[in-house]
Amino acid sequence: MESLSVVLPNYNHARYLPAALDALLAQSRPPDQVIVVDDGSTDESVAIAEKYASLHGSVTLLKSGHNGAVPALVRGLEAARGSYVYLAAADDLVMPGFFALGLSRLEQYPAAGLFCGTTMLYDGSTGQPAGRRPIAWPRFRPGLVGPERAQKLLRRSDNWILTGASLLLREAIEQAGGLEVSLGSFADGYMVRKVALLRGFYFEPRPVAIWNIHADSVSRKTATVPGLAVEGLESYTRRIKQDATFPTWYAEVFGRRWRFAAARIALELPGSGAEVLPVMAVKSRLDLGVLMGLRPRLGPRIGGFVALSWLYLRFRPTSLFRIIVSSMVARLTARRSAAGPAALGREPRDLQPKAAAG
Repeated sequence: MESLSVVLPNYNHARYLPAALDALLAQSRPPDQVIVVDDGSTDESVAIAEKYASLHGSVTLLKSGHNGAVPALVRGLEAARGSYVYLAAADDLVMPGFFALGLSRLEQYPAAGLFCGTTMLYDGSTGQPAGRRPIAWPRFRPGLVGPERAQKLLRRSDNWILTGASLLLREAIEQAGGLEVSLGSFADGYMVRKVALLRGFYFEPRPVAIWNIHADSVSRKTATVPGLAVEGLESYTRRIKQDATFPTWYAEVFGRRWRFAAARIALELPGSGAEVLPVMAVKSRLDLGVLMGLRPRLGPRIGGFVALSWLYLRFRPTSLFRIIVSSMVARLTARRSAAGPAALGREPRDLQPKAAAG
């Protein structure tokens, strides 16, 4: 079996780091190399990483200045020796059996650029379940999605590949040009889209990782701070237009989805809607009336539903059919898994407290 390297950037996540490392090292097929790249932490992160490195020969610590998560990932990739790579996050968790499953699928389909599953979302502050991603699956049974199929699927949805739920072929990363630091928090999303279009991917419709959502994360700030949201919209769509890997129509479609995503997140976070919605979602008096006038009058629950429905009709970001079917299949899969002995697909009760409490 080919070797697997994990690159784990960390900045002041001492609270979460032990649980993330424990979950990685406890895999039935453990990684051959775990590279912790500390981005200038001021908490106990370095001491924790050094302790793990002293106890586990596969763990290595690299120290860097406070340059950001993407430069840390790039540095880790430069040190990675594995034929396969997992880009981890210090505040997230992998579920039991993830690496064994992913590597077996990639060895079975060597032309694929990556393996990906689904992710279970939790509120990083409360530990409460917050849904599953992707919301619309590229297929409803395990299997390969070739490059041509991936391009066709882009019209209906994207964002099927969550980096934290993916194993990547090192060769495919290089073919896609690696991580572009200038793209910030979108660098990994951009790269995995290119991998899908260049080589295709294997999708497993079951949860393989836990993603803790934090309101102050870089990706959330990019979507909910008006200036950053506009800057992201402009820079990301411009880069997509410049890249011949993407269809010529994709930049416009991605822009609509970006506006929808920023507006949707704004509806979820108290206080941000008044600033972000006018910039990202209001294009007419009718938009203004529904989002800024009617929504507050109807109250958080009903008003939020009305606003979200309006945003969906306005931007049509994702195939509603695929959202509904994906949700139905996810529920059926969860029920079957809960009744059986398989680790993947079940609620990770042994990991939930760590995800919430660190």
